[in-house]
Amino acid sequence: MDDPSGLDVVADGLGLKGPRGWAFRDVSVDAGPGALIAVTGPSGSGRTCLLLALTGRMKPTEGRAVVGGLELPRRMAAVRRRSGLAHVAGVTDLEPALTVAEHLREQELLRRRFGDALPRPRQLLRPRAERRRERRRHIDE
Repeated sequence: MDDPSGLDVVADGLGLKGPRGWAFRDVSVDAGPGALIAVTGPSGSGRTCLLLALTGRMKPTEGRAVVGGLELPRRMAAVRRRSGLAHVAGVTDLEPALTVAEHLREQELLRRRFGDALPRPRQLLRPRAERRRERRRHIDE
């Protein structure tokens, strides 16, 4: 029997409210691993916010969601480690006003904030200046 790749996605009444109101509301889905989920709607209907929420990158405000057996929003970091986003025009594009070094610094800041996992205890014991030098070296490379 074939073993489907991917994560199952189950959501019931999922919604996300932002400063301008509801980005999306009352979304329900039940898709097994390897299923194709199509999110349609006009510009501004909340499609991107929904995908960001289901990949653990935005925190839903209502409803329930489980992705790959991991409950959102409680396990957002674990979902981020197991999911990814493809190119989304206007969302994943590089900002033309920034230099390459600025994009890399931003990436490093995001990695530090939302990185793969908690730092190993030994890394936390390194002096802050040493960790800062290591980040700068990584950006420079």
